Amino acid sequence: MGLKVARSLIASLVAGNVVPMSASATESGVEYPARPITLILGYPPGGAGDTLARQLAKHMGEDLGQSIIVDYRPGASGNIGAATVARSAADGYTLYVATREVTLHKKLYGHMNYDFAKDLAPVGMAVKLPFVLLMGNHVKVASIQEAMNLARDRSGGMSCASTGVGSVNHLLCERLQESAGIDLLHLPYTGTAPALADVIGGRVDFMFTSQATALPYLKSGLVRCLAVMSSARLPELPDVPSIEEFGFMKAEGNAWFAIVAPARTPSHVIFRLNRSLNNVLAQEHVRESLASQGFVVPLSNNTPEALGAFMGEEAEMWTKALERLDVGSVQ
Repeated sequence: MGLKVARSLIASLVAGNVVPMSASATESGVEYPARPITLILGYPPGGAGDTLARQLAKHMGEDLGQSIIVDYRPGASGNIGAATVARSAADGYTLYVATREVTLHKKLYGHMNYDFAKDLAPVGMAVKLPFVLLMGNHVKVASIQEAMNLARDRSGGMSCASTGVGSVNHLLCERLQESAGIDLLHLPYTGTAPALADVIGGRVDFMFTSQATALPYLKSGLVRCLAVMSSARLPELPDVPSIEEFGFMKAEGNAWFAIVAPARTPSHVIFRLNRSLNNVLAQEHVRESLASQGFVVPLSNNTPEALGAFMGEEAEMWTKALERLDVGSVQ
């Protein structure tokens, strides 16, 4: 996926994927939604995406007056689930929880028979997630400086888990190696839960994951947090330094989750889904619950158009990163 294609993603997402509102929500005689909705997640149960999807399903279902069923379709860094939704009927009854990885699929999973930019339409941003660097308790060091020194001494002998090639945590593993001058063995998994289980079990040394996923394990002492990927310390982890305090790596790569629908979904359906999402995110108890789990809720301008522009910009920026790090297509 070159930069020309990445830029075209912006225009496609913003302008080309939603049927203009030429009809009312009741033109067919049935107001949307008239039956249960399926929300597909491209990762297995147990991670931050699962936690978020179940909460969105519950609260958006209440707002829409229909049940929302979470369906798990893991694999290929979320692209199996995305491709499933891309091939679904454009009627608003099959939605997808999108992440950065699927916007990069032309670069990483170009062999898959769908096009994110053309086949999926933005609905709204759900949350963003600060990332943290975790280390297994089996690694007997006390700080990130000691961990990096140990990794230099064991060049290629220490490992870093991810949720797949081109995932946020994979790219952060690559950036850590580049910035700290170390060599780690990259171990891709199908999802956060199995990857984190191996860090806890002492089979993998490091992993970048979201604060939302990490918090329960940090509170129980199952893993240690070496740094947070933000320019300042996080309120939930006040004793953990920012990666920028060490001077060798910038804070970058925080994750996000957004809702998308099949391309050419009628605009009144997109509008109703976006309104429902924003209604849910505006509820104080929902915001407090999400914040307590490490999620950051969008404060304003959460429109399909804003999301489309954001995803296009993300695709362009991270395509450059993939090309710089020489991360190629996954077969």
